[in-house]
Amino acid sequence: MSIGAKEPDWNRVSGLYPRTRSKRVYIHGPLSATLAEVRPDGTVIVKDALGRRGDLRRGHGFLTGSAEQPRFLEFRQVEQALLSPKAPILFSSYVDGDFRHRLTSLTTVGADGRMRIHQYLKVTNIHPTRSRTGHWFYQNTEASHERFYEHANEDYVPFQSLAEPWQDGMPLAHEPLDATSGSLLQADGSTLLRYNADAASRVTYLSRAGDFNHLLSFEMNLAPGETKHIQVEVRDTFVGEQGQAQAEGNDTVPLLDEGTAIAASRSMWDGYIVDEVQVQVPEPVIQTIFDTARTNALQLIAARADGSALPGQGGFNDYTVVYTWEVSAYLRMLTRLGQAGIVKQTLNYFLSTQENSVGPEGDIVSPEGSFRAYIFWMCETGAVLGLLADYYRVTKDREWLEQHLSIVLKACEWVCRERAATKTLDKAGDKVAHYGLLPQGRVHDWPDKGHYFFSDVTTWRGLSGMAAALSELGHPDSPRYAREADDYRSCILEAIERGTETDAEGVRWMPNEAYTRSDVRTALYALDGPVSLIDTGLIDAFDERIPEIEYKMRQKYAMNDWFAILLPEMEDPSLGALQERHAGSPIDLYYMNQSERIWHRTWSLRGEREKALRYFYSTMAFSTTLDTYHVHERFSPQLPWLSPWQPNGSGNGRIMEMILNAIYILEGSRLHLLPSAPAEWLEVGKSVRASRLGTVLGPLSLSVSRSAATTIDIDLVLPPGIESLSIGLYLNDGYRIEAVEASGEQGGSPAWRGDIGERTLMLPDPGANVQLTVRLVN
Repeated sequence: MSIGAKEPDWNRVSGLYPRTRSKRVYIHGPLSATLAEVRPDGTVIVKDALGRRGDLRRGHGFLTGSAEQPRFLEFRQVEQALLSPKAPILFSSYVDGDFRHRLTSLTTVGADGRMRIHQYLKVTNIHPTRSRTGHWFYQNTEASHERFYEHANEDYVPFQSLAEPWQDGMPLAHEPLDATSGSLLQADGSTLLRYNADAASRVTYLSRAGDFNHLLSFEMNLAPGETKHIQVEVRDTFVGEQGQAQAEGNDTVPLLDEGTAIAASRSMWDGYIVDEVQVQVPEPVIQTIFDTARTNALQLIAARADGSALPGQGGFNDYTVVYTWEVSAYLRMLTRLGQAGIVKQTLNYFLSTQENSVGPEGDIVSPEGSFRAYIFWMCETGAVLGLLADYYRVTKDREWLEQHLSIVLKACEWVCRERAATKTLDKAGDKVAHYGLLPQGRVHDWPDKGHYFFSDVTTWRGLSGMAAALSELGHPDSPRYAREADDYRSCILEAIERGTETDAEGVRWMPNEAYTRSDVRTALYALDGPVSLIDTGLIDAFDERIPEIEYKMRQKYAMNDWFAILLPEMEDPSLGALQERHAGSPIDLYYMNQSERIWHRTWSLRGEREKALRYFYSTMAFSTTLDTYHVHERFSPQLPWLSPWQPNGSGNGRIMEMILNAIYILEGSRLHLLPSAPAEWLEVGKSVRASRLGTVLGPLSLSVSRSAATTIDIDLVLPPGIESLSIGLYLNDGYRIEAVEASGEQGGSPAWRGDIGERTLMLPDPGANVQLTVRLVN
């Protein structure tokens, strides 16, 4: 960027397009096997994360309207906001006529260990002179998933309130405690919910009201400006042993008031967030996005009775739908953020998927040794190996790796065996184009099948990472797997070189599949093409081909200044037609955060700062929701209620990684500090801090603070093995570096021995502790 140019920032970028709204907000606690999502109309859907109840769902929620016809809150008018990004307590606000509603939704854990869903509705009469009488209802229902939505694949359809699945309701026994409080009981006598309303309310249990059956009715008269309350506590009787009354057994335990319930929910979450591992940036919206993604990642993991845990991807699915490559994005981040114990629970699940594996969908020799969680992608075994290797290399959990060596080695052998089968020659005696690659197979959800480099680079990275982990362990087979990984790398690069074409302008085009030519479109090139090689390190950020790859992406594959992937079409044409019907026109559908993350990192390292900041802020704005900052997978400017796969597991990981990449990038033994941090982050009085972040070399802590207009203080605690350190100090208002003072561990002042640029510092062999005072000049 030119000196004095205004950088891309949140305000400039986030207003370019309408931002997406949240159509579900998870409020259940960490590792919960019962999932509770609040929808924008205030209703709650409960499902079993472990799939034990199939596609059956239970619904709870408030309705309003008249005694003659209850109706849902108008979701387009509802405002949603989380109390804190570190605790999923949802506030929903809505004005209907003369009534202002505020609904608080959260969960706690009862004495019986089961979830409690709490909803607190406050209604205020906003008419200045007249009293008003209103009717509110609480409905409970059970129905299959597809009845709640216009299409069974609900993630790809904009949100709607459908009354049909709610109309039958659940026939329950009403047990009043007094005129305004009581319980609703199931057929076995167990309590489904308890309620309490303000005095002078008229509470009845109706067999029918309008089109709805079996619902609680609350009639309240409010004076001008008066506020009244309705409180509901729903017990988790949906998941677990059915037909058994809870251990508490009676309704004598007082209902929690809103303040107490909020405190209990926050306390539950405080026990899971690791305080000593922190990331702090001075831009509130970016901090909120980071913390929300971190919190939601813990909601996407469900503990199982055997000590393992299922890592969900989010969206409407339960957590038996596991995409290894996707969820590894957030599991890697959780390992670095001090949640290694939780990550290890998920690894127990992945390790178990080798037994009776049917392998990926492809022309494999044998499934023996492969990992098969849920999805059929060819990269699944490599993705699991990479996840296992990453966990070990960050945690150094030697006992764990030794315990599971037999499983790990079988997976390594699967890769070796499948590669060996493709090392064949053609009739002329030359290597076939897919020599040393995996057999052809399904690359991802799109139906394409072939020898896709995306599958191979993911598998290569997994094998290479495990070879490094085995080397750290001192395992005798590590040199053999390292050689195998090196050979694999060479085969991939040879195949890519063989398929590379040069156009009339002298610009190279690189293939995404061994037999695909430049005039043929297959799979999703902007996702599974050369960008995947950049992501895995097979193409270095400074490679001379990077500008050519970017040029081709912009020229042929719809990459632009804000988005890396414009999808050519929806995979399912019927869903694409539904999307266009809702929009009333053709739509743009962008696949968000994966490729933007890669380009952001690449441009950050290359010093292409303006492009890096554009993608940083566009991803933060359009890959998160307007109201609660949850991450989603695909963005359409024409459909603000679409938000596919929201909240989104892999997106959580990619968003957190992008924010961390703005703070630091570790490449082998080279540490880049603040390679693309916004200049706003280093204004006077602001600081960027991180404590005990996990890396493959050890914990990293940093603090960069601007205490005065002409002074920046830098304090670093580095892991061993850092051979070079670069620090970017990009500042507003023309400030630049003038001098550097170094402080020794014993209070001395050793001479600065690095290089100084106008906006960068370079220091070889920095050691474990770096304390610098940087003098600035304008």
